[in-house]
Amino acid sequence: MVAKLETVAPRLRIDITYLVKMIGGLAVYSGFSRGIVDRTVVRGLDGLPYLPASTLKGRARDMAEKLAKVWGIHVCESPDPKTMCPAKHVAADEYCLVCRTFGMPGRSSVSGNTGLIWRDAHLVDEDILQNDNKQSPQRFFYQRTQVQISRPRGVALAKHLFTSENTIEDLVFKGRIRGWLEKTYIEGSTIPDALVLLCAALKLINFVGGGKSRGLGQCEVEFIGKIEVGDQKFEPKEVLQYVNNLGNRT
Repeated sequence: MVAKLETVAPRLRIDITYLVKMIGGLAVYSGFSRGIVDRTVVRGLDGLPYLPASTLKGRARDMAEKLAKVWGIHVCESPDPKTMCPAKHVAADEYCLVCRTFGMPGRSSVSGNTGLIWRDAHLVDEDILQNDNKQSPQRFFYQRTQVQISRPRGVALAKHLFTSENTIEDLVFKGRIRGWLEKTYIEGSTIPDALVLLCAALKLINFVGGGKSRGLGQCEVEFIGKIEVGDQKFEPKEVLQYVNNLGNRT
């Protein structure tokens, strides 16, 4: 049986470059231990810390869902695939704005329902940019030993001492998002509603990773240069000015 091919929806190419500026340390844990360190931070092949694309996309989607609900825009119930688009809808024009922006289960970029490629955000550091290889990547990390607390009793638990790895403070990471978005525009503009939601969600990100209660992961996002939309280029503020018009599309 030959699978039926879906019609690719008309799309626009977009390209966004941005910085994630940490305010304090960062702790995106790898799930692995090393030596006496129970929880290590994710590192690239060069041994340097980075922000995984999946972490950034997840935080942005969470912010987008919250923003859409504030403006009364329908949002499906993620992350359960059974309650998300397209499981709840038949027609593609009924997919929610968040799914059209960030993607949905069972839909690839070929379908036209999603097409963004998120890149890992890599460290921006003058020493690295100048190819200074004399200093060890370990200078970007430090270790902190803690003990688990019993909240009901308000005391430290026996045999629950652990050591976590964090990055040093105030690092800056550079990320990029490129790909395609559907040609559904904010009313009265040539800017896709999905792009407005995406940019607003990025600006709303105020922390990434773990350790929020311990002061880790606080950050702010800044765009670099103009945002490319098809053959046009827009200043970030030109895109963000349409946030109040989300839900009004043509």
